[in-house]
Amino acid sequence: MESPIPCSLCGRPFDRRQLTKHHCLPRQKGGTQEHVELLCRQCHGMVHATYTNVTLANVYPTIEQLRVAPELAGFLRWVRKQPPSRRTRNEPRRRKI
Repeated sequence: MESPIPCSLCGRPFDRRQLTKHHCLPRQKGGTQEHVELLCRQCHGMVHATYTNVTLANVYPTIEQLRVAPELAGFLRWVRKQPPSRRTRNEPRRRKI
């Protein structure tokens, strides 16, 4: 049995097959495999519900910058308290940043 891997954004533990690849620097903006982090589906969905690829490339091209993004602060506080088994769909933001 594999040991759990933490989501790079919220830190909750997951099996590898439950994590998705997030290109911190979007592929269309020149991102490569070096720019990939493993995120849980909930965090990955919220990142793309909140930001356009242009914003991700220009303002938040690293996972460290995403962790301190003010637009995700409330979500991260909430999601870190949730069990990894929780499955909720993120509603799209009214306007992406």
